[in-house]
Amino acid sequence: MNNFESPVTRQTPAWQLPLVIGGIVLLAGILAFVITGNSASTPAAVPTVVPTVETAPGHGDPANSPPAPTISVAEAYQRWQAGQVMFVDMRAGEAYQAGHLPGALSLATPDLNQRLAALTPGGIIVTYGDASRPTAGQRGAQIFRDLGYGPVAALDGGIEAWQAANLPLEQP
Repeated sequence: MNNFESPVTRQTPAWQLPLVIGGIVLLAGILAFVITGNSASTPAAVPTVVPTVETAPGHGDPANSPPAPTISVAEAYQRWQAGQVMFVDMRAGEAYQAGHLPGALSLATPDLNQRLAALTPGGIIVTYGDASRPTAGQRGAQIFRDLGYGPVAALDGGIEAWQAANLPLEQP
């Protein structure tokens, strides 16, 4: 074949184009998941709990929401023994892993919404923080209340008050 002859054209099979497009879409989805850390498979019927207090503009802000009630360590402990409390740890994951109130849920608990919805009648959601973020428990209680969970209260004194009373902690 010399330089003036046209080359033989190959015809691409019809199945290759959808395969290439599908592969690109799949890679884009994986890349989006890795970058954002979110999954598009969350059912629309299940409300999404705010992962951190700071990402809830308007919720838990004292200027936009009245203070949530507080609960003493003694009353929280008594309600816990009666099976009428669900603790929610508002601290960072590392602090939660180091030790938390018995049965406490982390904000990162995958089924947090379902667990909170299963609260026994007469029960209360008690949020708490620690000395490094002393308002976290109060703000957490405000957020859960504003999102329609209830009744809610913030643990007075946070995890340090619980520890000062020599009450049990749990390790994951």
